[in-house]
Amino acid sequence: MDIALLAAVVMGGTFVISAALVPPVRLLARRWGVLDPPGHRKVHPAPVPRIGGIAIFAALVAVVSAGYAVAPALGELMSTSLRPSSELSILRDVRLVGTKLLALILGASIAFLSGLLDDVFGARFPAWAKAAGQVLAALVLIAADVRISFLPQEWMNAVVTLLWLVGITNAFNLLDNMDGLSAGVAFVASGMLLLNAWTLGEMFISLILAAFMGSLLGFLVYNFNPASIFMGDCGSLFIGYMMGSLTLLERYTSNAASTLFPILMPVVILAVPILDTATVVLIRIREKRPIYVGDSRHLSHRLVSLGFSQRAAVLFIYLVTFCLGLGAAALADAGVLQSLLIVLQCLSFVALLLILMFFERRRQPRGPQP
Repeated sequence: MDIALLAAVVMGGTFVISAALVPPVRLLARRWGVLDPPGHRKVHPAPVPRIGGIAIFAALVAVVSAGYAVAPALGELMSTSLRPSSELSILRDVRLVGTKLLALILGASIAFLSGLLDDVFGARFPAWAKAAGQVLAALVLIAADVRISFLPQEWMNAVVTLLWLVGITNAFNLLDNMDGLSAGVAFVASGMLLLNAWTLGEMFISLILAAFMGSLLGFLVYNFNPASIFMGDCGSLFIGYMMGSLTLLERYTSNAASTLFPILMPVVILAVPILDTATVVLIRIREKRPIYVGDSRHLSHRLVSLGFSQRAAVLFIYLVTFCLGLGAAALADAGVLQSLLIVLQCLSFVALLLILMFFERRRQPRGPQP
């Protein structure tokens, strides 16, 4: 209960800070003229401030930094004078993860700044510079020895880790195409990762996930349809980088696990942004268009074209993410047969999404019907 209470306090703290920062950030965006104008593929009728990611970033970094500073003293207090048996005494060892935590914050800051420069300068900030920022952010984490480890050669692990981080960062950037979508999917996916980390006793990762979820929820108060502020690239790149990084920091196998299926957990939990990104990129390549130029071919747009309202489309994608996440969470201690059934279930969800994205409604025949 000690850890649960601390996690609740951490989540509540980032929620309050994030929610409190959004209004001044919105005013700042209007003063700077950092607005997202209406367009042919956009649904908002008036310009909307688009650097709300500042609130998410600032809230998370503030709470995580403060927590890192006070954790040793709190852990020492719990282990000596107050409750020697408290699970919170593990906080004394927070310095052991200091290097990886610093790399996480530094890399996330680079991703955030790359997006912020793009938000502020627009076309004057070249696409290659934003991509370079994402690669640099990924290399910072890899240099701190945060990487996958299931491939036979270290260079292979480093390359796949780089591709994963940059890919997930861009996936959430591309997913940010409808009110509340990117932040909400990240919130639901983080909840699934938190469930796994909590079950496996990963306390530090659980607290970071709790802080991240609080910062997302505070922003969603203003970003859910109809949104009064957008997160911008500074927010979507930061969120994507955090999601990619946290999946690397977390472990997925319990002592009861007998297969390697649990390593699929992050892929399954993030299946929606991965699938959405893969399909729109393939469509743009097939149509010989730049992959970084937006369009209305995303899953969310497709659902709206099928008759969903914007809110219903976003909530539907939340639900799919939640369902996939529940299946993925069961992989930690599943046997071979159970794992195969979970994977089959996930592939069925993916097939359903592909049908929704590419199925064309038939024209209804005119005139009286027999």
